[in-house]
Amino acid sequence: MKQSGGCHCGQFRFETNLDPMLKVQCNCSSCRLLTGSMTMGMWYAEDEFTFKGEEVFYEYEGGSGGWMKQGFCPKCHTRVSTRLELMEGVVGIPLGCFDNALQFDGLQVEIWTSEKLHFIKDHGSFEMSVEDSGMMERLQTLLVALIHNFVQFFII
Repeated sequence: MKQSGGCHCGQFRFETNLDPMLKVQCNCSSCRLLTGSMTMGMWYAEDEFTFKGEEVFYEYEGGSGGWMKQGFCPKCHTRVSTRLELMEGVVGIPLGCFDNALQFDGLQVEIWTSEKLHFIKDHGSFEMSVEDSGMMERLQTLLVALIHNFVQFFII
């Protein structure tokens, strides 16, 4: 399914023909501070996208100890991407940047539940919830998703 989106002003745009490998909600205080809210993102291999426009980057040490690189539109300052040192070649796109966020059927993984706001309820909608970054769990889930997508590609 073709998916597209971009920043608020339209200077930065992206497109892909693939579904995300991983759909994540992050509850950490760092994401809340960066966005003013919790973060929901769709994760893909970076080469599965075409990007148009300029991004500027902000780098910092994430909760897992690895460096995180947040991409922003230099004009409207919308956060348009996340890259992790520990997952080179993979990019997270914030759910709100997609032109049609309603096309996604939910999220798979919830991380940093130890910092989750007590009034946010999920009603059992996640396949996995972890107290911290869940780096090993996320990598395992990503690997399973990759294998699943690989098998589906060759079966169809």
